[in-house]
Amino acid sequence: MDAKIVNSLLKSVVETFDKAANIKVTLGKPKLVSQFSPRFSIFTVIGFGGTMEGHLVYGLDYKAAVFIVSKMMGMPYEQLDELAYSAIGEMGNMVGGALAMNLEKFGQKVTIAPPSVVTGEQLKLHVEGVILALPTTLEGCNCDSSAEVYLVVHSHKQRG
Repeated sequence: MDAKIVNSLLKSVVETFDKAANIKVTLGKPKLVSQFSPRFSIFTVIGFGGTMEGHLVYGLDYKAAVFIVSKMMGMPYEQLDELAYSAIGEMGNMVGGALAMNLEKFGQKVTIAPPSVVTGEQLKLHVEGVILALPTTLEGCNCDSSAEVYLVVHSHKQRG
């Protein structure tokens, strides 16, 4: 996968979590994978199209989701309700928007779709395309597996 795309994703995740929720994110080494990790019970999916087509997906465990919502709301949250799921979707929307803006800096025109939040145990998401996994650790979160961000590219038209 093009280094400009990977670097755009890295920057988008770090800056958005910092600005939107005051969460410092430590990134693991990006790697190509064949499927999403089944250890997460919450996924946010944002489709995108344009010169690149695919999905931005992030998987969270329950504790990480509660942590993110608490930080976004500026108050403790104990469980996930409709407002909390909306906040989780909005975080994905903001990361997707930041990714689109960062990609545009080198000529990639990408538009994003509204986020979908999917929940359940042992979820299996199936997609076509190249899947880049980005392990993340959320500073201050007492989470076992924290989160993982995925960029799925179905097609990419080289520009710039």
